[in-house]
Amino acid sequence: MERHFLLVSDVDGTLLGDDPATAAFAAWRERRREVRLALNSGRFATSLQQSIERTALPAPDALVGGMGTEIRLGPDWDLLDGWPAADGWNAAVVREALENHPRTRLQEEEFLSEHKISAYAVDLTPGELVEIEEALAAAEVAARVVYSSARDLDVLPCGVDKGTAALRLASHWGIPPERVIVAGDSGNDAAMFQIGARGILVGNAHADLRLAAAGDVYPAAAAYAAGVIEGAEYWLARLSSSGNLSVASRSSVTPH
Repeated sequence: MERHFLLVSDVDGTLLGDDPATAAFAAWRERRREVRLALNSGRFATSLQQSIERTALPAPDALVGGMGTEIRLGPDWDLLDGWPAADGWNAAVVREALENHPRTRLQEEEFLSEHKISAYAVDLTPGELVEIEEALAAAEVAARVVYSSARDLDVLPCGVDKGTAALRLASHWGIPPERVIVAGDSGNDAAMFQIGARGILVGNAHADLRLAAAGDVYPAAAAYAAGVIEGAEYWLARLSSSGNLSVASRSSVTPH
């Protein structure tokens, strides 16, 4: 069957977090073969592969790891050519900036890569985030700063994030943005909700994502993977009957 849709979902706190719901999602995916599946995570592809082996997560068609900085295509998990574009990026300068800031501490090396530098940064203020962004700009680094869960600070090449990676993957498969469905639970998923796709907020979604989500967003009642199933069924029913939808909006998304 030709796959007309793409579901791009966060993993931890979205597809993982409730084992029976994860198993139900795997069964749902077997029934919905018209949908390509991509796992999109702050973790790298090797870690995601381990989760697939150790949990009920179904094997996806693609892995998007490192906050969008790597795209690997199944079943062999080869890197998608040409991604990421990282003009103006300098990982060494970003590392130095985060090491020198009094409120950030670099995460362990297993969570860092050539295109993703991450730090622990508990309860940063908006002013402190601006301070970090300005320091990177002064160092002439083209960077995007992503802060989520009041703890995790990720610095990525400008123009590279979970959302742009989802769009690049959809383009590779010839799937238009309006037939892309995204699902997430926390602020580091916000970029996926700003690319013109159909969004799913799982029932356990954090307030930071609910406030940042824009466009067509379905706030699921169910949590974790059960919420992904609920939202995917909602959007697939509408996408199958109409190509021009604007059903749910940001104004309807409020914290539970």
